[in-house]
Amino acid sequence: MTAVPRVAIDARILTVQKELAGVGQYIQELVKASQQDTMGPVRLVPLSFTAHHASIMAVPRIGRLPWQSVALPIHLRQGDYSVFHGPAFSLPPFVKIPAVVTIHDLAYLRFGETVNDDTRKYLTRVVRHAVGRADRIIVPSAEVKSDVLRYFPATDDSLIRVIALGSDRLRQIVAVEPLAAPLPFLLHVGTIEPRKNLEFLLQAFSVLVDRFQVPHHLVLVGGGGWKNHTFYARVQEMKDKHRVHLMGYQDDRAVLWYYQNASLYVMPSHYEGFGLPVMEAISNGVPTLATPTGGVRDLPNDAGIRLIEPKDPEQWAQAIFDLLTHPVRPTIPVGTWQQAWQEHASLYREVCRL
Repeated sequence: MTAVPRVAIDARILTVQKELAGVGQYIQELVKASQQDTMGPVRLVPLSFTAHHASIMAVPRIGRLPWQSVALPIHLRQGDYSVFHGPAFSLPPFVKIPAVVTIHDLAYLRFGETVNDDTRKYLTRVVRHAVGRADRIIVPSAEVKSDVLRYFPATDDSLIRVIALGSDRLRQIVAVEPLAAPLPFLLHVGTIEPRKNLEFLLQAFSVLVDRFQVPHHLVLVGGGGWKNHTFYARVQEMKDKHRVHLMGYQDDRAVLWYYQNASLYVMPSHYEGFGLPVMEAISNGVPTLATPTGGVRDLPNDAGIRLIEPKDPEQWAQAIFDLLTHPVRPTIPVGTWQQAWQEHASLYREVCRL
């Protein structure tokens, strides 16, 4: 083992995804924070089948054989690595060095109907192997830790480490106003897919407009997702559909502008492992109404954050109106990516000593 342990991390998502969200942002920010920590206790080495920028080490494919199952294990056996980190639910087979895996959520088990069939089949196969093989399991919230212990009861509680993700990735950029941005507006950021419960949000927004006559628009920022035909049909059926704005995936400068100018952030998700967008909204001081799930559930009470189960659209409409008429900005400090990296580095060092 070298004096400064080298930790290999699977960074394929950074190579293949153009529109980073969720897991991709987690990997990107973890790598960035590690590179800024030049005197850190470990060195993180991102690996992929091709190097699209200088921070990634290329491990070429071997013919048409699966990269994670063949090329990656061979490279790890030949390289001078102390730990391997699978940051996206899975671990490669035949790896002898200590291994860490990040389980971001168990939506495929808790809300299987909201997940694509192929994704559910893939996660069913790889997560069980990873949980059984890993020397340590990273989860982003206490809720996901409970889920792991519930669905994999043989798992040793002491192997699971809750590490909150950072919420400050937009601090160093300058916001740019997107074209045709409506004011004032409620904001939701996230992929349009069933787990986000956006049809419920449309119902609550309709009640809000009809009952309270507010001037606000509803802005939804995020990629198109899956299993969302009924959502789009619902938008078209709305009397006030001209006040619902589907902005699609936006770059970070536009997303920051939306955070900075939103009257209220709304997150009605059925379930979140962490919920990066809502935590970024809180980091930017946006008054927030959310489901008590994921990272927000782990926060101490704050007058600027209200948590309500998304069961009654009228209750949510009333809560939105209350927060709009008596806005309070969250003041609670949320975690940074440098803090998240330090906790990861500490865990890597712990695993090195096994």
